Amino acid sequence: IDQPFGRQRFYGNVSLRANRFDKNKVYDNDGYTVSTGLDFSTVERVSGTISASANRGLSRFNTEEIGLLTDKNVESVESLGATVRVGVVTEYTVEVSANHRRVDNSLDDDRVRARNFRQDTASVGLRWRPSPDLNVGLALRGSQGTYPEFRRTPTGYQADQFDRQDVDFTVFYRPSGVSRLDLRLSEGKTEYDLATQRNFSGLTGNLTWRWQATGKVALFTSYTRDTGQDSYAISFFGVPGTSDYARTSDRLALKAEWAFSAKVAFEAGLAHTDRKLVRTIDNPFFPSDASGREKVSTLTLGGRWAPVRWALLGCNIESIRRSGSGTLGSDLKAESYGCYGQFTLQ
Repeated sequence: IDQPFGRQRFYGNVSLRANRFDKNKVYDNDGYTVSTGLDFSTVERVSGTISASANRGLSRFNTEEIGLLTDKNVESVESLGATVRVGVVTEYTVEVSANHRRVDNSLDDDRVRARNFRQDTASVGLRWRPSPDLNVGLALRGSQGTYPEFRRTPTGYQADQFDRQDVDFTVFYRPSGVSRLDLRLSEGKTEYDLATQRNFSGLTGNLTWRWQATGKVALFTSYTRDTGQDSYAISFFGVPGTSDYARTSDRLALKAEWAFSAKVAFEAGLAHTDRKLVRTIDNPFFPSDASGREKVSTLTLGGRWAPVRWALLGCNIESIRRSGSGTLGSDLKAESYGCYGQFTLQ
């Protein structure tokens, strides 16, 4: 649903999924994605958005981290957010936002329950728009989160809390009618109460360039520098510990889209990712620190066909080549393909 009324707009979407496995029936599951929101504006210079979403689906963990799960684990993610802007029609805009996120896992396993997660985030920022082709933003963002069942104790579970502060700098620039640049730089710091190995301080960001080369050909180029961290509780012969994986990745991606006709389109993409892997295990009796590196190249080809306005059919193929070094790095060669059909009631 997408329904405007007055100065407001209400929208919502529901997707239902049924996943079946050929040889591992234990992982068969049903899931959904629900999202809804309200865009609002006043007669003066105030506007904003209120949104909510919920997702339920099968969760898969890296076997090098949490180990192979022989039972099904279903992950549920819920979020609620709001953004208010003041000064929309002026050169400067003040933007305030808040968000709550909750993650729960269904499997009764201490390794999985340690991933249950709660987080509250708030930010305040200023945007400067001297022209329709240039938009510069600067924002302060703070987060507080907790893993309520991070570690089992003789009396129950011990929670791990963290605080995070970020400074976000964003730029949107359109040098011409066929080209645009998007830049995001974030300087952040995260501190944990228990899993201090996960403490992080550094710069991350993303740069994307879109170029409409011709009326039918569009090119996309992006570079991303990001750090993702994960941690979970472990036990060696009854001695509690914490295992931490810190991943730093640099990713360069190229993508081309060709509109062969009004109903047929093709796309091709090439991406290269360089990941640095570090593992630290907080256990004085069984130290097991390790490191590694992985370089991953991915080639994708796809096509889609819209025979009528309310239907879309398409297929994709993908080839992955990964070379690893060190204790944590691993090699991989894989090919995959898939086809899909989409039908829309309008």
